[in-house]
Amino acid sequence: MSTPGPPAGAQSTPDANYRAILDYLAKRGHHKAALALSADLEGSLSRQGTPAPGPGPVPGGGKAVPLDDFAERNAPSAPRQPSAPPGQQPQQQGQGQGQGQGQVRRRMDQSVAPGHMLADPPSWDKGYAGLRLFVENSLDIHRPELSPLLLPLFVHSYLDLVLVGYRDAADHFLARFAPDHAPLYPGLVRLLASLRLPSHVAENEQALRWRHERYHVRLSERGWGLLLGWLQGGGLHGSSEGTEGRGRDRVLAIINERVKVDDYASLSRGGAPPAPYGADGTAPELRLGPGRVNPQLEREVRRRLKDAGEEEDDAVGEGAGAKARGREDKAGGADGEGAEGAGGGAADSAGDAAGDGALERKPTLDAPSSSSAAAAANDAKAASTGGSTTDAQLISPFPAELPPYPSTFRTLDVAREVERVREARKRIRLGPEAYAPEGALIPATRGEGGGALGAGLLGERGAEGRARGAREDQRRGVGKPSVCLFTLHDTGDSLSTVTFSEDSTVMATGFTESYIRLWSLDGKGLRALRTDLKEDEVDKIRDANDLSKLYHPDAPQTRKLIAHSGPVYSLSFDPVPGPASPPRYLLSASADTTVRLWSLETYANLVVYRGHREPVWAVEWGPRGVYFATASRDRTARLWITDKVNAVRIFAGHLSDVNCLSFHPNSLYLATGSSDRTCRLWDVQKGHCVRVFIGHRAAVQVVRCSPDGRYLASAGDDGLVLLWSLATGLRIKTFHGHTAPINSLAFSNESTVLVSGAADDTVRVWDVATPPGEGANPSDVPSAQGAGGTPDLLATLATKRTPVLEVKFTPRNLCLAAGAMREAAPPA
Repeated sequence: MSTPGPPAGAQSTPDANYRAILDYLAKRGHHKAALALSADLEGSLSRQGTPAPGPGPVPGGGKAVPLDDFAERNAPSAPRQPSAPPGQQPQQQGQGQGQGQGQVRRRMDQSVAPGHMLADPPSWDKGYAGLRLFVENSLDIHRPELSPLLLPLFVHSYLDLVLVGYRDAADHFLARFAPDHAPLYPGLVRLLASLRLPSHVAENEQALRWRHERYHVRLSERGWGLLLGWLQGGGLHGSSEGTEGRGRDRVLAIINERVKVDDYASLSRGGAPPAPYGADGTAPELRLGPGRVNPQLEREVRRRLKDAGEEEDDAVGEGAGAKARGREDKAGGADGEGAEGAGGGAADSAGDAAGDGALERKPTLDAPSSSSAAAAANDAKAASTGGSTTDAQLISPFPAELPPYPSTFRTLDVAREVERVREARKRIRLGPEAYAPEGALIPATRGEGGGALGAGLLGERGAEGRARGAREDQRRGVGKPSVCLFTLHDTGDSLSTVTFSEDSTVMATGFTESYIRLWSLDGKGLRALRTDLKEDEVDKIRDANDLSKLYHPDAPQTRKLIAHSGPVYSLSFDPVPGPASPPRYLLSASADTTVRLWSLETYANLVVYRGHREPVWAVEWGPRGVYFATASRDRTARLWITDKVNAVRIFAGHLSDVNCLSFHPNSLYLATGSSDRTCRLWDVQKGHCVRVFIGHRAAVQVVRCSPDGRYLASAGDDGLVLLWSLATGLRIKTFHGHTAPINSLAFSNESTVLVSGAADDTVRVWDVATPPGEGANPSDVPSAQGAGGTPDLLATLATKRTPVLEVKFTPRNLCLAAGAMREAAPPA
C-alpha cells in the first residue's frame, strides 16, 4: 500500500528525488526505464522496512504517481480469470487493490501487448503513420508490393484500440487515417466506424473474420528486407525508444499475428513470380463468371423495354434482324475503290464475305447470350485437354472482389443496356456449323440434363458421331461472318494503328507522324461543341431544340488530333456509351511515353498520364470505363483511373516488352502479351500474376479474352494463333495458316468463331466451338511456318494489297476490318 507523501518542507528527501526522476522519465517517454526503476526502488525499500514513496507534490511542479497505480496503468493486463464454479468463492485479489477493485480487470487483446509492451494509445497512430511514410518514400519498384500492408494495419490498429477500451483514441485514429482507404473501401470504413465497443466487435461477423483470418500479402525478398529494416529502426541508434519504437512494435505484432506474408524471388533481380499452380499441380480457381448487374439498373432497363413494347415482342427483333441480315449479305468484294483524302488518307468500305444469318432470341441482361453449341464445346474441350469438367460452370466474382465502380447509374447507362438488348435481338448467330457441306448433318450428343456435349462437322468422325447420339442439322439458324473492310489510301507506311467505336460510327487511326485522325462512318460528320459561346448566347438556350446552338454548324467527315511528340501506337474508345451513342472520349498511347485522354465533343486533349519510362505500345479501356490499362517497353503493364494522373497498379513480371493487353469481361483480370514469348493473366485488384501461358515461338503481339470469359486467344510474329482455357491454364487449340505476323484478333459475341487479321493481306475465320479431335495434340504445328493448314480454319478472305491491322465484331456480329493499301510493286 502507498503511504502519504512527505511534508512540503522536506524537499531534499530521497523520496522526492526518486519521484522527480520517475516523473522525468515518464515525461520523456522512457516508460520501461521508469517501470524498472520503480520496481527496484520498491524492492529495496521493502527490504529496508521503509515505505515506498507516495503521491505528493515534487520540486518543479511535477505530479508524483504512486508505484501501484503506475504499474497498474502501464503494465500489461493479466489474462482473464475463468469464472468460478457455482458455490465456489472467487479468487481473492492482491493487496494492492482496494475494496472497490475486487472484480477482475478487463483483459487486453493478445495482439495488443505482445512481449509485455506498455499500454500507450498514441503508439498505434505512430506505428501506422510511420509505416505509411515508409511506403510513400519507397522506390517506385517496391511501393506497389508494400502498399497492401497498410490496409490490415489500419483495420487491426483500430480494432485493437476498440478492444482495449481507448474509445477516444480509436475515434482519433479513424478520423485521421480513414481518408487513406475510404475511396477504395468505403464499406469497410463505414463498418469500422460502427464498431465502438468490444461487444460490437464480438457480434460482427466481418470483424471476427478480420480477427481470426490472416490477411495475405506477397512481398519479394528485397521488399521483405526493406520492411524488416524499417521495423528494426533503420539502423538509427535510439530510434526504438519512446512512442515511436512502441509504434513499430505494434506494427510488428500485427504483421506477425494478423498478416501472412508470402515471400517470392525478387523481380528486380530477374526472379519469377510465384507459380500459378498449387502444391498438387492444379491451377488455382479463378472467378471467370460475369459480374453482378446492378438490380436497379436491370429493373430500369426492363421498364424501358416494357414501355416501348419490346419486352416480349420477338417479332420486332426478328424483323430488324432480317433487314440487317439482308444488308450484310449484300457485302461483296475485298478492297473497294476509295477517293483520295487530305492528310491521313481516305476510307472506303466493302464486304469480304457473306453468309446466311439468323437471330439470337431473348437475350438476357445478366450475361452474354451463347448458343448451345458453345456450351457443348466447353465441356468437350475440358475433357479432351484434361481440364476440369466444371469448366462450363464459371464462378462469378463477389461485388467486393471487383474493382470499385460508382454505385449509382446514369441515364447513359440505361440507354446503353437497352440498346445492347435490342442489338442482341437483331444479332446474327455465328458458328462453324454454317461451313458444313450441303446435305451434311452435324452430330450432337446430349447429356443427361439435356445440354449438348459437342458439335463437329461430319467427316471421318461421321460414323462415330452417329453411334454416339442422334444426328441434327445444326446449320439451321447459324450464319457465316460477314467482313466489312475499310482501306486507307495514300498513307504509305505511316499508319500504325486503327480502332472502331462500339456503335460503329467513328474510326480512329494513329500515325507515325505523331497525330491521330478520326473518320465518320455514318456520314453525319464529326460535330464539335463551341468554345466561344458568350453569356447572352447561353441565356437564349431554353429547351432541347436550342441545344444545336452549342455546336459548330459545320460537321467535317474527318478531324485531326495533334498533341503527341512521337508515333501513336494504340487507340481506345470510351466503352460507356456502348452501341447507344457515339463515344465521348478517346485514349491514345505514344512513343513519347505518355497516354492522352481526348474529348470527342471538343476534340481537345484533356489529360496527360505520365509514368512509363519507355514507349507505350498499347492502351485499352476496361469493359465498364473508369479504368484503363497500358503496356510499355519498360516491361510493365499499369492500371490507371481516369481522374488520377498516377497509376494505381503496376504489373511487373515480364522479361521483355509488354506489347499488348486485354481485359477480362468481368474486369477482374487483365491479360498481357510480351516479347518474351509468354502471356500472363493478372488479378487487377491484388496485382498478382495468376496464369502464365507459354507456347509461342516469337513475340506475342495481340491477346484477346472471349466475351463469355472462358478463353484467351494470343497471336504474334510466329503466325500462330493459340487458344487457351483461362480456367485450367492449358492450351486448347493451335491455329496455323497465316504466313506473316498477326496484328489483330476478335471473338464473335457467342465466342464460337475467332477472326484474325495479319500482314499477309488476309482475314481468316477460325472454329472455336468444335472440340479438338480425339488424340489431337494442341501443340502440334507444321515444321515450316504456314505449311499446310489446320482443320479449324473455316475461311480465308484475301484482300488485294491490304495488310489488316484491326478486326472487330459489332454487337450484331458484323466484322469490321481496316488496313492501309500497299503500293503496287513496280513492273519488272
